[in-house]
Amino acid sequence: MKAWSLQKRVLFLALAPLTMAVLLLALQQFTNARIQDLDQALHDRGQTIAARLASACEQAVYARNRKKLAETLQTALKEKNVLSATVTDMGGNVLAHVTAADEQDKAPIIDGTRYKFLAPIYRVVSPARGAPEARRQEGWVSVSLSRAALQTEQNRILFQSLFMVALGLAVTVVFALRVARTVTRPVLSLTRAVDKIKNGELEYRVTTQSGGEVGRLEGGINAMAAALQAARDNEKKRSEDALFLEKVRAQVTLESIGDGVITTDAAGRIVYMNPVAEQFSEWKSDVARGKPLSEVFKIFDEDSNRLEEYPIHYCLQEGRIIRHDSHHLLMSHDGGKIEIQDSAAPIRDRDGAILGAVVVFHDVTEIQGMARRMAFLASHDPLTGLLNRREFETRLQQVLETAHTGQREHALLYLDLDQFKIVNDTCGHIAGDELLKQLAHHLQKEIRATDMLARLGGDEFGVILDDCSVDKAQQIADLLRQSVKDFRFLWEGRTFEIGVSIGLVPIQRDSGGLTEVLSAADSACYVAKDRGRNRIHIYQPGDRAMAQRRGEMQWVHRLRKGLENNSFDLYCQAIVPLGEETPPPARFYEILVRVQDEDLVLPAAFIPAAERYFLMPSIDRWVITTVFSMLEKNQAQAEMSGESASTRFAINLSGQSLGDEKFLDFVMQQFAQHRINPKNICFEITETAAIANLTRARDFIARLKSMGCHFALDDFGSGLSSFGYLKSLSVDYLKIAGDFIEGMVEDPVDHAMVDAINQIGHVMGLITIAESVENAPILNQLRQMGVDYAQGLGIDTPKPLHQVLRLPEQEWNAIRSRAQKMFG
Repeated sequence: MKAWSLQKRVLFLALAPLTMAVLLLALQQFTNARIQDLDQALHDRGQTIAARLASACEQAVYARNRKKLAETLQTALKEKNVLSATVTDMGGNVLAHVTAADEQDKAPIIDGTRYKFLAPIYRVVSPARGAPEARRQEGWVSVSLSRAALQTEQNRILFQSLFMVALGLAVTVVFALRVARTVTRPVLSLTRAVDKIKNGELEYRVTTQSGGEVGRLEGGINAMAAALQAARDNEKKRSEDALFLEKVRAQVTLESIGDGVITTDAAGRIVYMNPVAEQFSEWKSDVARGKPLSEVFKIFDEDSNRLEEYPIHYCLQEGRIIRHDSHHLLMSHDGGKIEIQDSAAPIRDRDGAILGAVVVFHDVTEIQGMARRMAFLASHDPLTGLLNRREFETRLQQVLETAHTGQREHALLYLDLDQFKIVNDTCGHIAGDELLKQLAHHLQKEIRATDMLARLGGDEFGVILDDCSVDKAQQIADLLRQSVKDFRFLWEGRTFEIGVSIGLVPIQRDSGGLTEVLSAADSACYVAKDRGRNRIHIYQPGDRAMAQRRGEMQWVHRLRKGLENNSFDLYCQAIVPLGEETPPPARFYEILVRVQDEDLVLPAAFIPAAERYFLMPSIDRWVITTVFSMLEKNQAQAEMSGESASTRFAINLSGQSLGDEKFLDFVMQQFAQHRINPKNICFEITETAAIANLTRARDFIARLKSMGCHFALDDFGSGLSSFGYLKSLSVDYLKIAGDFIEGMVEDPVDHAMVDAINQIGHVMGLITIAESVENAPILNQLRQMGVDYAQGLGIDTPKPLHQVLRLPEQEWNAIRSRAQKMFG
């Protein structure tokens, strides 16, 4: 049976009950037939006995010979199973009745244990002459036969049948169980084997005890387990080799990275220090090994001027990760200090138990210096060192709040230099910058220690006079005016005399908000200029309308008229590559806007007023519409002549335009109306404007970049949040602020800032552009740093856009050649 296939075994188990059922049905039929035959035989015998008695009793009935009848009936009792015999006449009268001896004492029983048979008694009557013989019934003979013997025989037959059925069932069940066990035993064995293999007991093997498919399956399971065991062993060896290699790599990495790494055990004792950690702490790893971390990794608090214990216990005891966003001072073994940024995390095994901790730190001395420089620049003017406009407005808001909520009185001075343009136009911007620096230093000495002096932009200054009455403020303002008037600026043997117009605004409980106060001071300053310059005008509430009208006459009126009459001019300045190979595009220019006057007015003169009176969105729209129209016309002419028009133009966008919800739709509409290639357009967004409108700036950039436009982040580095927000803006170019570029040759901090911004830009995949490149030394250092592009008066002077569009390729090459010659 073991050699049977699984199919034969299952077929047997399926057919065995069916076969048994058929046999049971046949046996039942046979038993029923036997019982019916016995019953029929008893009926036939009883009927025969009754008929025979009827024939024998014929004469005795006729003669009413009861004795004879009794004797005749008595003969019937000798027959087997006869219980009684009775003869009755036709009236039902008993003529004779006999009963078996064992039945005489029993009460009459009428039940199903006996059969009663009747036979008629006839007498032959002599017929009349010529008539046929006739028979007449004289009575009845009844014979009762016992069914006990019949039932006994039937029960015997039934018992034999049941015995045969039980025996057959027992044999079938036993045989079926044996066959079933030959099926289930190997299946259970295979199931156990699969469970053990699933649980990783790959050395377990199935005992081969079957043939056919099951035998092949048992062999297959064993072969699979052997293959898995071999694969596990190979994988284990490969993992061990890989783990060893990874350990070597990790060791090499830890010894090569620029961060210091210290690992400890669960008790906080040092286990490992990489070379950088040794360098920073001035401890050798073998000497430090086994020492408490606090003995080697000493943190110095500048504020309390004392050592602090490093909180490594948070990692070891609580499993917390320590991150310090601020910096610490690490005291080395020899007492030196460096600024570091550090973090620590627990080291766990696979079950989560803490084995120790790892401390990672790096030197941020230089970065912190840059951060302090950037923090300073975020609130101070880089040229003069005074407060810048943003910080000035913040402090002015604080002063306003103290005036609104208390009885304190303050004053605001708005200073605008007179005749400053003469110095700029005569001697250049360098002389103008030097004048501003000297004058800022001069003014700082003339005010009180509690007062705040700031450069608001260009040649404009602001002074907040804290706790100062109007009369006292007028005295200080007059002192400043006279001091500026008496100031003499010497430049290359020439002496310049300048003046200052001052607007004075009292700050009291009923003063307006920040914008209103600044606007009033600006207006008062303009009134002072209009009344002859070099004077002071004290703002009074009644002056508001006059100051507003005069302000509009000075700038708003001119700018609006310029928008209506197209009295703006578009200029271009080349942005040239500094590398040997020229990346696309072949030509690159920045669009510059000028106001037509007796002389062309530069943006520095009118942009502050345009921003103040929210005219920048209108100016930006005019620039985009005009540039797109000119580029479309130039592109059509180039296509007709078969020339290439692959020049990229950078268009500046103001913060007010970015904040305008409808401005993006306007730009998309202009692209739809003008047939120009979006890849030739680069939009410049100032860092400050992007941060102020970060969400809208992201959407604006994403929508236009999907069309193919490019974006540049202009004036980068002028704000404290530059690096934090840079990765949030998907720009292509990074324009380094000109304040850093102009001073990078003489000032090492500016030089380091330019280098850091350039490196960060390259790491992020951005192309860097240096603004305000005025001379060869700056250009040489930019090229050595690897800055990609440069722009400034030292490379190219701005030219009208319509002229640039007609310039041949040779003119662009000449500009690049001049820039290349400056490298020498």
